[in-house]
Amino acid sequence: MLEETYATATKGVSDYGLKVIEMARENANSAFDFASQLITVRSFSEAIELSTAHSRKQYEAVTAQTKELAAMAQKVAADTAEPVREGLGKVFKVG
Repeated sequence: MLEETYATATKGVSDYGLKVIEMARENANSAFDFASQLITVRSFSEAIELSTAHSRKQYEAVTAQTKELAAMAQKVAADTAEPVREGLGKVFKVG
């Protein structure tokens, strides 16, 4: 039971870490794209418009990423607890 719990937790944490790295890469690429676009603006108002659009896009992306990470963390916790719950259920089974 402990081996299964440990294996499940290890895989879940690893997957979570990889997802965080993937999201960080996406956010960094978005920042570089924004900087590249910002260099080409011709007026202050165009810069403000570009900045506002980028901020809105990033807010939506971070909101979605946060929800995804929360769901992943919840799944890892549930999947990790499942073998323990099943094991205890067998031990304390009345019948």
